[in-house]
Order: sequence, then structure tokens, then C-alpha cells
Amino acid sequence: MRRIKTGFFTILMTVFALTACANNAPVPNILLSQAEAGVEQARSLNAEKHAPLALRDAKQNLDKANAAIAKKDNAKASQWLERSVADSDLAIAKSHAKKSERAADQVEENLRVLEQEVKNNQQ
Repeated sequence: MRRIKTGFFTILMTVFALTACANNAPVPNILLSQAEAGVEQARSLNAEKHAPLALRDAKQNLDKANAAIAKKDNAKASQWLERSVADSDLAIAKSHAKKSERAADQVEENLRVLEQEVKNNQQ
């Protein structure tokens, strides 16, 4: 019986130790910087217009991460920060795509105008 109690106590202490280690994860400073920079870059690329949902999600996840950091739940904060980085990357990609699309439209318009001028000069 004593052996069972000792084994149970050892398992219980191991679980407590692992739980304590999980809650004492370091503050995810690098991820925090990446998430903040990503949101700022998305804003500078006019993501409010081109990718409003992705930008909104990036901001919300960053806010949730900051709240988790304040509660010293750094493991959860890391999860929220990873989501924020992914959402801001999506917002940035969509903004770049929209700008590229506009540039392509402008090139097509310029070509159309040039073709029209050539036709007019040939007549």
C-alpha cells in the first residue's frame, strides 16, 4: 500500500511540475515584435481597404495576446501572437496583390490607348 501511495505522489508531483513549467514559458518578445510590426506594415499598405477582415483578426489576436501576457499566460500569448502574425501576413499579401492588380490594369489601359493611337495614325 505504501508503494502505491509513493507512486501516486510521484505522478502527482510530476504533473504539477509540468503544469508549472508550461505556465512559466518565457514572454514571447520576438513573436510580439513580429506581430506588432506585421499589423503596422499591413496598415501602411492600406490593408483597411484591401484586407479589412485579415487586418481586424490580426489586431484582435494581438490584443488577446497582450491580455494573456498581462495574465502571465505566455504559452497562450504565443498562440495568439502566431495567429496575429499569420493574419497580418495575409493582409499584407492581399494588399500587395491589390496593388499589383491595379498596376496591371493601368498597363492594360496604357496599351489600349497606344493601340488606339496607332490605329488613328494609320488612317
